[in-house]
Amino acid sequence: MRLIVVSNREPYVHKKTGNAISIERPAGGLTSALDNVLKSLNGTWIAWGSGSGDREVVNEYSRVPVPPSVPSYTLKRVWLNQNEVDSYYAGYSNRVLWPLSHLTLDRVYYKKRYWDYYREVNQKFAEAVIEEIKQNTTDSAVWIHDFHLCLLPGFIKESFPLVTIGHFWHIPWPDWTTFRILPQAKEIMEGLLANDLIGFQIPLFVKNFMNCAKEVLNADIDYDNASVFHNDHSTHLKHFPISVDFESFSSTAVSKKEHAIQHLKKQLGIKDGYIGIGVDRLEYTKALLKRLQAIDLFFEKYRSFLGRFTFIQVAVPTRLSEPYISYKKSVEEFINRINSKYSEDSWKPIVYITTKIEHKDLALYYRIADVAIISSVYDGMNLVAKEYIASQVDEKGVIILSEFAGASEELVGALPLNPYDIEGFAETIKKALLMPIEEKKYRMRALREHVQKNNLKKWTDDFIESLERCHRSAQGTANNAFLFFDYDGTLTPIVDTPQAAVLDENIRAMLDVLKSKYPIAIISGRKLADILAMVNIPDVIYAGNHGAEIWDGRNTIADNGTSAGAGLLREFKEKISTALKDIGGVKIEDKTITVSIHYRNVKQQDMEKMTASFRNVADSYRDRLRITEGKKVFEVRPLNAWNKGDAVLWILKNFGAGKMPVYIGDDSTDEDAFKAINKTGVSISIGKNINASCYLESQAEVTRFLEWIM
Repeated sequence: MRLIVVSNREPYVHKKTGNAISIERPAGGLTSALDNVLKSLNGTWIAWGSGSGDREVVNEYSRVPVPPSVPSYTLKRVWLNQNEVDSYYAGYSNRVLWPLSHLTLDRVYYKKRYWDYYREVNQKFAEAVIEEIKQNTTDSAVWIHDFHLCLLPGFIKESFPLVTIGHFWHIPWPDWTTFRILPQAKEIMEGLLANDLIGFQIPLFVKNFMNCAKEVLNADIDYDNASVFHNDHSTHLKHFPISVDFESFSSTAVSKKEHAIQHLKKQLGIKDGYIGIGVDRLEYTKALLKRLQAIDLFFEKYRSFLGRFTFIQVAVPTRLSEPYISYKKSVEEFINRINSKYSEDSWKPIVYITTKIEHKDLALYYRIADVAIISSVYDGMNLVAKEYIASQVDEKGVIILSEFAGASEELVGALPLNPYDIEGFAETIKKALLMPIEEKKYRMRALREHVQKNNLKKWTDDFIESLERCHRSAQGTANNAFLFFDYDGTLTPIVDTPQAAVLDENIRAMLDVLKSKYPIAIISGRKLADILAMVNIPDVIYAGNHGAEIWDGRNTIADNGTSAGAGLLREFKEKISTALKDIGGVKIEDKTITVSIHYRNVKQQDMEKMTASFRNVADSYRDRLRITEGKKVFEVRPLNAWNKGDAVLWILKNFGAGKMPVYIGDDSTDEDAFKAINKTGVSISIGKNINASCYLESQAEVTRFLEWIM
């Protein structure tokens, strides 16, 4: 499998300073993890080329080999102009989807141009992905990241329906009552459901997504198997809790000796006492103002901690536009008030850092902290919690963790926090600081074991494994299918008379091409001789009379359980002919081994009489003949006559061993085939049918399906 990773952010940024070009690696374990995956798979990473020197180093196809030292995969850049950045990224992504997903609805700010550019940029990304897929159409799989690219899967599938696409949604997925606020809820959902696999952080987000798909699109939901079926396509959902590179943080923390610890404390102006830490992007969902309110109340209530507890707040601005500028100002004003209110001599309660701290140094900050506070009002996961745990090599720290962060589902040794309960928040800080050392070590040891086991590599491995499973399934479907088609209502539309159901030449031509790729069988309720004459495509298996007679290309296999009831069937035909002889529009079709009573052309005023007359005769034969009702037709067969399911299984056994059956039909008589392959193949009904695994909206969509599998 050749992997194509797609994200808004790129793994390597080229920056121009004068005539020189330098290379930067964006901070974050995810970038490093995916970098390692692509190195091993020799894949391609597609991302927005945001660096000032990015254009200087790419070739004419906007590609550059990376990593710079030992190139092992390709970085392909997508170019955005300032209007696109402002509206797609800062606008729709960060002012609409971000606050909506984090339940901060008063901050949702929508403009029509945001959406227009969001769609345009997603199309740009699609063009870049499609160029890469064309390099290796049969074995490419795409892994898309986050909320910036919701429409991308749909755009890709329009060009390459069989390519495997996975999508990881890093932030929360809201519930239906929130998601319905989005003006483009339908378009967003349609785009995402073109994915074969969507990953979320926790089970709650999987459930929320399924509910939204049901409400927005009336999609078919399999809650037990976490999958959504829409537009003839199945999307599997799964939670993959993201993690950190445990060994990197742990080993870095261990390597920091006592002199490094003392040097850092001196640098920060911290002498003795307890240390707390918060590491966040300067962003409103992290609830920094609520955290500061709790710290203010803590010092007000427990003045004995003045001079004995210092809180380090690392808050790096990453979005330099509204509402983040105003939020930054509010946070800094609050910190200044607290420091002014409680500072004593050389001690101040809050050390405020706004510059980026490299991961190799961040581990030491985490190690010296007695308590870490994560107070998010809503978070997909929050990796700071896991970074802190991985760095706690002395096992003396306590983590206070918001109940509304995804990490709270896993990290059961953390102290739970409701960030809206400011008084409870202050009490939790006190509890963490005064916790006995034995309890601290017990909790932290269990937390470290969990994060070490469920590390970042496991997350990438789990997602790639699930994506490969989807890929193998798609490849198996494409290369190992046995196609079965009903005729009337499937390959041809339903018409007034059976003779008028003529096969469209376009469908005939497609079937003629497809037979070279897949074995094909056509199974009809018509007589075998009739279906052979009407289709007339060589090298196709035909079954007539609902499977009771089969033509395998050289021989006719007939009398499949029909001879025993032949006399009874003739008797029934004679009686029903007499009973219905005076009703206009009835056509009784004697197919030798079965009988069909068509009533499509019966006038509405005669319908009740016709039905009553039929029932009057049929009821006395219910236990001796098989009588079923289809679309304006009654089908009558001997009890032991083969049905379409029997025919499918016989054909598979004799001509399709190891093949995966794909059956398409529109009528109640096709349900026998649906049931026969329920556990081994794919059943597709025309219109919804509870016995089929998939459906097409109408017979007209059969043409599109044939084009899709060609």
